[in-house]
Amino acid sequence: MRELRRFLIGLASAATWPAYVGLVAFAAKAGPWPRDVAWPMCVLLLGLAAALLLVMVGRMAFRKGGWAEEVLLAPKEVTRQMRRVVMTLAVAGFLLLMPELMLREGLIAPGGRPVSAAGLGRLLILGFELTCWILAYRVLRSNSPLLDWLAEDPTRLGRAGRHRRAVTSTILAGLALVLVLDGAGFRFTTKRLTFGGLFTIGLVGACWGTYLILLQIIDKQGHRWTKAAQDQPAATGADEATPDDPCSKLRTLARVVVTLLGAFGLAWIWNVDLALFYYISEQPLWTLADKTVNLGDVVKMGVIFFVTGGAWRYLTTFFTVAIFPKMPDDPGIRFAVVTLCRYAVLAVGMLAGLSAIHLGLERIGVVLAALGVGLGFGLQEIVSNFVSGIILLLERPIRVGDLVTVSDMTGKVDRINIRATTIINGDNQSMIVPNRQFITGNLINWTHKDRIIRVVITVNVSQGTEADKVTDLLLSIAHADPDVLNNPVPSAFLDAFGDSALKFTLSVFVPDPSLMGRVKHRLFAEVQARFQAAGIVIPLPAQELRVHAMNLEARDHAIARSGGFRQDLAEAVPPAPRFATKVPLPVPAEECHRGVDE
Repeated sequence: MRELRRFLIGLASAATWPAYVGLVAFAAKAGPWPRDVAWPMCVLLLGLAAALLLVMVGRMAFRKGGWAEEVLLAPKEVTRQMRRVVMTLAVAGFLLLMPELMLREGLIAPGGRPVSAAGLGRLLILGFELTCWILAYRVLRSNSPLLDWLAEDPTRLGRAGRHRRAVTSTILAGLALVLVLDGAGFRFTTKRLTFGGLFTIGLVGACWGTYLILLQIIDKQGHRWTKAAQDQPAATGADEATPDDPCSKLRTLARVVVTLLGAFGLAWIWNVDLALFYYISEQPLWTLADKTVNLGDVVKMGVIFFVTGGAWRYLTTFFTVAIFPKMPDDPGIRFAVVTLCRYAVLAVGMLAGLSAIHLGLERIGVVLAALGVGLGFGLQEIVSNFVSGIILLLERPIRVGDLVTVSDMTGKVDRINIRATTIINGDNQSMIVPNRQFITGNLINWTHKDRIIRVVITVNVSQGTEADKVTDLLLSIAHADPDVLNNPVPSAFLDAFGDSALKFTLSVFVPDPSLMGRVKHRLFAEVQARFQAAGIVIPLPAQELRVHAMNLEARDHAIARSGGFRQDLAEAVPPAPRFATKVPLPVPAEECHRGVDE
């Protein structure tokens, strides 16, 4: 906005002297001299004021270090070329068009007799048109500094830049056609084309300058909007190709808006007759009940749907630029507001579009009532998830970015769609959970109140260790860790007596759940090192298995000494075989089949 305000201030400053000349012209018209002197003087001064205004505006915009170089970042060759074009056009217009106007209107009238010179006036008009064609050729030629500068950035010209040669050739051919028609005597047509072409060139220049100003504003303010977009998650249900770059969408939106304004301006300049369009729009297409739907209604519905689609696509960008800087810096609130507004816009747009073809709420209600049974049975789960999604956005038990556990799945909420919610687990896998699970199932939101979470570690020490010594050492380890919060205060206590150890528990709090793993690792490592240095033993559970070899003589001797008391041991352990058992050799296969063959 600063660049636009600067341009308007410069335009007002440039119009100061031309305004003075215009006031002098009206004063000369009302002076106490004859009419054949007052009127020519007034017209000459008004023409001089118009030429001076053009020169001053060109000087303000294209002088060295002027608005074009500082705001549009135009090279010096471009500003020099445009300054020459503006100066030549102003001088040629004053020297060629003003005499033709005075001769055509009979303002030159010495002694009250107007001077008439139709041939001279026609020659002056041809001279001005030829001058315009030469200037257009110098600006639109292939090695023109202006076109080379515009071609450096594809966003400046859009599709016209990709077809630059065809566009420039068409413009030059149109100007040449005007020149040929004027030379052939088609004066009215030439006049209409000339004035229409001049106004068209002015409109195109104004639209192009406005578009470049908008691009400058977008580029300078883009860092704030990009930061706001990074804090705001991707919108629900939209195919956001670049959700973190609202500047690209604003450029596209600026191009569309400037193009539409230019199209309406061209329709006004060329006086497009709307009677034909009214006639075409009244053509009937079909009859719905007692109302006729014509082509205009269908076109209106298409326009409403187009506007609704644009609002659906660019609503996030609008909130990022205009609303989010004034809202609390809470991604969950922003996400819920954007999502609800988008679905509200979609609902209103759909109803308005259907109403354009005479499908009001009363007719849609009949259709919905007919589909109610089918929705109740066939789409019960979908409707349930849809309603649950609305509840999630309104009640907000979960928000985008929360760490939740639902249906034995733990992850970070990435997107809340109208039917299901996307959760990213620790393996970076996207889990699609129906919204009904968050409403009817058991839900644990680890970050609903805040992101502070408790980390608990358990350590065993040998029996007989002094308890206060262990707790003091654990608390000192906790306070020394950089990620452990001092409020809430860490705590350490003797939790239980084990079979062979004392069980101590250390509870600390960290500011974010993502720090749990690294804090646990550092605490366990520090406990091991500090306990070892302090002589505190961490017992490990151990089991001992002893295997004894027993020979036969020892067994017999033990049985003999027991006097038959260990007879069960003798029966349990069978005697070792004294001799190896002879294993029969396998019978050859041909011996087995010999009897069968015989």
